[in-house]
Amino acid sequence: MSELSSDQLAQRIYDCGLMGNKELEEVLAASGGRGRASFNDFIMTLLEKEQMTNWQISRVVDGQRRGYFYNKWKVLYLIGAGTFARVYRAVHSTTGEVKAVKVLRQRFSADADSRESFLREARMVMDLRHPNIVPIFEVDEDKGRFYMVMDFVEGQNLREYVRAHKKIPHVTALKITRDIAAGLAHAATFNVYHRDMKLSNVLLSARGQAKLVDFGLATVSSDDTNGVPRSIDYAGLERCTGARRNDTRSDLFFVGCMLYQMVTGEPPLSETRERIKRLSAGRFKDTKPITIHDPDLPHRLVNLVNRMMEIDPEKRIQTAKLVQEETEGVIKAIEAGDLKKYDANLSAQEAEAYSKLVSKADEGRGKTLLLIESNVKVQNSLRERLKEIGYRVLITSDPVRGLARFSDLDPAEDLPADCVLFGCAGLGRAGVKAFEDFANGEHTSGLPAILFAMEKLEKYVKPELINEHRLQMPLPVKFKYVQRGLRKLLNLRPGQEPSSDG
Repeated sequence: MSELSSDQLAQRIYDCGLMGNKELEEVLAASGGRGRASFNDFIMTLLEKEQMTNWQISRVVDGQRRGYFYNKWKVLYLIGAGTFARVYRAVHSTTGEVKAVKVLRQRFSADADSRESFLREARMVMDLRHPNIVPIFEVDEDKGRFYMVMDFVEGQNLREYVRAHKKIPHVTALKITRDIAAGLAHAATFNVYHRDMKLSNVLLSARGQAKLVDFGLATVSSDDTNGVPRSIDYAGLERCTGARRNDTRSDLFFVGCMLYQMVTGEPPLSETRERIKRLSAGRFKDTKPITIHDPDLPHRLVNLVNRMMEIDPEKRIQTAKLVQEETEGVIKAIEAGDLKKYDANLSAQEAEAYSKLVSKADEGRGKTLLLIESNVKVQNSLRERLKEIGYRVLITSDPVRGLARFSDLDPAEDLPADCVLFGCAGLGRAGVKAFEDFANGEHTSGLPAILFAMEKLEKYVKPELINEHRLQMPLPVKFKYVQRGLRKLLNLRPGQEPSSDG
């Protein structure tokens, strides 16, 4: 039992700013009166009147004077803790809103890299509003502690759910996978990719809806990602497959791993804390076939998992949107009674058909384009159309920043982009000047580029700069010419023709 009296505890509560004098006097009176209320009765009354939580009381009793407020957000209790941050349930002292507040641990607040990773997550996710992504509403600092405010989700994370249930019914697991893919697909429309997909980074609401959290290692393809950290698992996968450092399809491999574990109760990748083992190629190439755990799994479910976990990223399902659509198709088939067992021969035929389909629609797979243009309408139009045929699109509105990506190139590293698109819709003559600098640059004179310029700017374009490496096209952009020009510059075979000139 604590040596504190009820009056002493009330004083501590007041000193911490958790309650005012009037509220405390009311609780003391209901507990027996100041100077007469027992310590335990006072605590019971605080809890019964919901004036304080057990977490708050325990900290006050222990003498903790800080950590109850982050500006206007009053912490109610701890939800969870990770290596870098703690997450609390909190209430706004003015509006009464209840949210989750994620706070960077104090020992990392002074570390520039940790702090930047934390702030990057907030900046990227604040623009994302989707039912399958936990939204972030606010990021701020209070007395040197950095925090972000997000929705509070009643439920548990997927790792806890799988541990409790071991195996999850097929349709339930597929619906969770569909939700995850839907969240990733929405983020991809903003060029945001999660880069740390695992069971603990998915929350399940009380209604069973899956929501993505923790974009702390995410990349934004319009930013320079060379310095962005990646998880050991992602590093191992991309080294094993020879994929680019930030291959957007890596998320899908690990979503496949999550589905594998949901339906079998077993993780497909060996679990270890040893860095060398986690980076080992064998860890990814030697996974047990999912049918080893359950030979009666439905064919369409097995095929979906196998294609998501395909080691060759070119054979993997290529986008989160496709994973979402195909998972929905498997759900409908199973609910309609299609439970035939896995057939390896049929799977091979389906994989070949899928490969042909993808090759028509994704001719730009594996190629990265950098668009330098300040006109948002042109940015969005080109980005969406180019992504539809498989290109990865980086965007900057600053010509100086765009060209800086190519300065002092290391021959051992990948190029920042396979082709640079210079737009003048917003930049005007600055776009032409950037194109000229790129064409005359020591490291860039032989690299592919396209200039989009309106007729009134054509007189500023030097004819000798247009050659087998560089093309000029008129504004407004006609996409079929862009697609054909990229095929020529990048030596690509034709895929699916664009349906319109938009």
